[in-house]
Amino acid sequence: LYDGGIHVPLIVADFRKNKKIKANSSNDILMSGIDLGPSSLALAGISIPQSMEGRDVFAEDYKEREFVISTRDRCDFSIDRIRSVRSKEFKYIRNFLTDRPYMQPSYMDADGVEFVKVMKQLHAENKLDSIQDRFMSLERPQEELYNLEEDPFELNNLASDPNYSSELTKYAKVLDQWIIETDDQGQYPENEEALKLMLGIWGK
Repeated sequence: LYDGGIHVPLIVADFRKNKKIKANSSNDILMSGIDLGPSSLALAGISIPQSMEGRDVFAEDYKEREFVISTRDRCDFSIDRIRSVRSKEFKYIRNFLTDRPYMQPSYMDADGVEFVKVMKQLHAENKLDSIQDRFMSLERPQEELYNLEEDPFELNNLASDPNYSSELTKYAKVLDQWIIETDDQGQYPENEEALKLMLGIWGK
């Protein structure tokens, strides 16, 4: 859930006669993936069902998000649970399974992805620097906090820095509230048969 995985630009071309999106314009609003559906429906002139959680980012009365919540759970047969809260200034990450290594077995091992093999080889040969080798750690911190304006590559974890205790508390509360309001499904055990199916596909 670092920005390398979730910071994705959205490019839109408006071909309607009555264009509302100006060519060559841009903005830096925080947009969630769940906003894609409602925004697309609105551009197509289709009413947005009330059951959809996302927002139409092109609406005239659009209220910009202060935070975007991102989640990571199972990746094929690799079980994980990470949540993040991102604003324009900070990123808060909570690792629920701190004893799981960053590079726990996954489909990338089964498929022999080249960069994974190289990283593991360099780690074994002690040829990674301290920042690169961090991703090979067998454990993770429970909380991470990054000042994105000063540290855009999320290298300096401020979670234990007393100067940022108020930000840590603020973002942790945002996540706690989101978990309650959405009944975050990651807090419940997965279906065993579904896990066995994924292991059969990818755990070669």
